[in-house]
Amino acid sequence: MANISFGTDGFRGILDKDFNISNVKTIVKACARYITETYGTKKQIIIGYDPRNQAFEYAQKTAELLIKYGFDVCVSKKIIPTPMIAFGAKYYDACAIMFTASHNPPEYLGIKFIPDYGGPATSEITNKITQYFDSDFKFNDLQGKIIELNLEKPYFDHIKTLINTDKIKKIKSNIIFDGLYSSTIGYFDKFLEENQIPFEKINCYHDINFGGGMPDPKPKYLKTLTEKIKQQPNSIGMANDGDGDRYGVINENGEYVTPNEIMGILLIHLIKNKNAKGDLALTVAGSSMLKILAKKLGVNVIETPVGFKWLGEAMRKNNVILAGEDSGGLSIGSHIPE
Repeated sequence: MANISFGTDGFRGILDKDFNISNVKTIVKACARYITETYGTKKQIIIGYDPRNQAFEYAQKTAELLIKYGFDVCVSKKIIPTPMIAFGAKYYDACAIMFTASHNPPEYLGIKFIPDYGGPATSEITNKITQYFDSDFKFNDLQGKIIELNLEKPYFDHIKTLINTDKIKKIKSNIIFDGLYSSTIGYFDKFLEENQIPFEKINCYHDINFGGGMPDPKPKYLKTLTEKIKQQPNSIGMANDGDGDRYGVINENGEYVTPNEIMGILLIHLIKNKNAKGDLALTVAGSSMLKILAKKLGVNVIETPVGFKWLGEAMRKNNVILAGEDSGGLSIGSHIPE
């Protein structure tokens, strides 16, 4: 067994090297023990996976193991974004396991554990899971089974309570969605289609090599989107990372809008148009611009270490309007801490 360490959001490694079946079995066993001792084997477990090489195969193998440990398991029928898996965990009072390496290079794969509150596992939880790596935890005599849970409908129903789709239909800018070969393909575009919001799309198919680039919605990986916007007046562009929990935005001038700027715009919108009240949660790497803006708006700022697990924890413990980091992770208080 290679050295396994949980970073800010799970364990990641190069596929077939650090990330291998032996290490995954060790992590799954430890998660099974943690869930059993914390909740009991009646706790359902949801498993998801992004478009990466072997992510589906690892999800299937994990389901087989968890059934032997006595759990009822739902495996997503298709590639799915992390936020939808996290929402499913909260909605169904389940735990979840997601196979993703987020924005890392294509040769990486990762596994993350999501507790029933629908956000990244805190260090307290991952530390306990890590302690179980070398422990003996046997299969249960009473095996679980594969179950079906509807993961899409509850999520989309929830999103509709947060977003005014009628307002979006009236915007005068063209929307261009760069799928970036990511897990949001078939979800973000489907949501726009079902709500009759006009848009165009590019790079909207799954590719384990992410088109030869990186599944990271930063300017250098959004050149195709940027050029298309420059050639097509009055357009705006949107993209996500590999598992759909980071975003990238290109404005009508073909300029990248930084996550700090997006957070500032959203904070103003939520307070002035949605009457939101509460705190702004930022990591220590957050922009001083946001702190100045928060002061002008009379909003208290909560600072956390870098990593969304800390922001998620702040969201669960405080009344937070908006939580975000400059790497492109963001959520609002009425959504999930993911």
